[in-house]
Amino acid sequence: MPWVLRFASPVLVAILLTQCAIGPTTRSPTPRSHRLAALGYEPLQLKKSTGDSRYSGRFRVNGKDVRFLIDSGANSTDLDYELATSFGIKPEKSLKIVSRGALGRPVSSWVGLGALEAGQVTATPFPFMLAPPTKRHTATSRYDGQIGLDALSGLAALIDLQTGKLWLPGPQAKNARHGDIRALGPHEGLGFDSLRLETAGRLPHLLVRCRYQGKLLTWVVDTGAEVTVMAAETVQRLGVPTIASRSKIIDASGDRASVRTAVLRKVVFGQLEVSEFQVAVTPLKTIRRTFRDRSGRPVDGIVGMDFLEESRALLDTASQVLYVGDPPRTQLN
Repeated sequence: MPWVLRFASPVLVAILLTQCAIGPTTRSPTPRSHRLAALGYEPLQLKKSTGDSRYSGRFRVNGKDVRFLIDSGANSTDLDYELATSFGIKPEKSLKIVSRGALGRPVSSWVGLGALEAGQVTATPFPFMLAPPTKRHTATSRYDGQIGLDALSGLAALIDLQTGKLWLPGPQAKNARHGDIRALGPHEGLGFDSLRLETAGRLPHLLVRCRYQGKLLTWVVDTGAEVTVMAAETVQRLGVPTIASRSKIIDASGDRASVRTAVLRKVVFGQLEVSEFQVAVTPLKTIRRTFRDRSGRPVDGIVGMDFLEESRALLDTASQVLYVGDPPRTQLN
């Protein structure tokens, strides 16, 4: 039996993490929305479940409605095993996929082919990852599965954290022609600044860079994480003070870990300066061993939904661009 090693989403969900204050999401039409509509994109409305700051959306698998977590920290699209089999998707058990949660526990899955519908777009045959049933409560167990980088990038989807929408190319989009969808590419008018992302070496996971006290830090961009988590190893190296917390995090395999909290001041992402950057702190040995930047440095943490919403981010995984902030009016003329 062949074995393939992949690395699952570095999803970390904070429970009762009180230092993260997120303001209300803007729901009215925005200049960004008008710009995306002009590019031929159409919105799929997302929602949040009670007690969860992450977004999920309605999709269809083999014609059946499902609710998937929007997870840019996952390289694959996962589907509940029992749902998959009820939809007629058969797992290919000659190929076992071994993934790991952020805290290191291995999880075995199989591949099953089906049809994935997102808005007006259908991808078939589409490979879903099917993990065997478990009674463990995990970071994704309240959903039918998760939409990962394979689907987000393949559909050229844009995740708008400002309005809670997933934008998909419609019939008039120039990057969707003759059954082929290409990356949109960088565009003006979608944010105050556009941050170019890089992949984590040979892995598809996307990294964003920032500067703190003259030092370079890299982070995995993860819409499947409720809060931003910084590696305890980096915190110790930088000499950043931390305070105790009664909160815990839970990863994609169901493992839990205690956290401390810290505040970084004057963190610079491109042209955006964050005066107070609040993070949860915990050891991330598996993440740092797995994800490295173009120079071979271990990543310093995971940027989660708290930062992405506060910065009014728009994530284009296919183009490897993270737009932050409202676009200047001069870009909208």
